[in-house]
Amino acid sequence: MTDPYRILGVPVTADDEAIRAAYLAAIRNCPPERDRKRFERVRAAYEAVSSVRGRLSHALFDKSVPSPEDVLDAVVAGFQPRRVDERRLRRVLT
Repeated sequence: MTDPYRILGVPVTADDEAIRAAYLAAIRNCPPERDRKRFERVRAAYEAVSSVRGRLSHALFDKSVPSPEDVLDAVVAGFQPRRVDERRLRRVLT
């Protein structure tokens, strides 16, 4: 699974209300009739981090390998032509 925080567009430190608001906004923008695959990704991301227990479980146990699309999305999301710092490179590669 990709990073649920990135899918929902919230920081890792977001609380329950912020995560729920981001989830509702995301499903309003992309209902299942329009793009079923994206809707399912948003729903799965919300289910993964919707509770404190889920966020802790995700932080401790999610070691899934990112797909090539996930890596490209992570790189392109904040791309600005500049020297790559080691911390960002490690985050993309792990």
